[in-house]
Amino acid sequence: MEFGIHVLAWMLIFLIFAVKVKKIMTQKEAIIKVLKGLGGRAKLSDIYPLVEKLASFKPGSNKQATIRSIMLRDLQNFRQTKKGSGIWELVSYQEDIAERDKEIAELTAEVERLRKVPTEDDFVKRFIEATKTQFKFRRQEADAVRQIMDKMGRSDAEAVLGAWIERKENTSTLAIGKLEIRQGGTNIGTNYGPNIENNGGTLTLPEKK
Repeated sequence: MEFGIHVLAWMLIFLIFAVKVKKIMTQKEAIIKVLKGLGGRAKLSDIYPLVEKLASFKPGSNKQATIRSIMLRDLQNFRQTKKGSGIWELVSYQEDIAERDKEIAELTAEVERLRKVPTEDDFVKRFIEATKTQFKFRRQEADAVRQIMDKMGRSDAEAVLGAWIERKENTSTLAIGKLEIRQGGTNIGTNYGPNIENNGGTLTLPEKK
């Protein structure tokens, strides 16, 4: 595992302040502090120099062996990520990782849920299509929908629906007019007058011979 510039930054901080502050913490406390500073997990080669600066050791003692011995004995606080890897971590680090993984899983699920929520454009499109479908049964509701679109600031959707309704009504009116004129032509005595007057039709009577 490679460690980046943040490791070097922490090493520099420890080296600067350790020489100025009296070493009053124990070796174990120093190891915990170093590992926390390095993100909960680190190589022995990064742990050694920082701990040596923070804690006191007996003169002539093997400092690195002492550090390893402390971590090997204290399994409640320290463990290797893999035997012989040279990488150690705080036991609580895995708990933090598990908690983080849980939070990530929850956030991922929420993102997926939000992706399935229709956008405003999707909603408006479906709303307009539903209005068209119900138009011939509930004509009066179409105007209410147009007003809703206008209130929402969706004049684009209101215009689309309005144009559709106008075409629909013009088509229906024209069809009815043609039908009435045809009916008037088949029964001139009773139907031709009002039908022609109401629908703008014309009637040509046959010339007398």
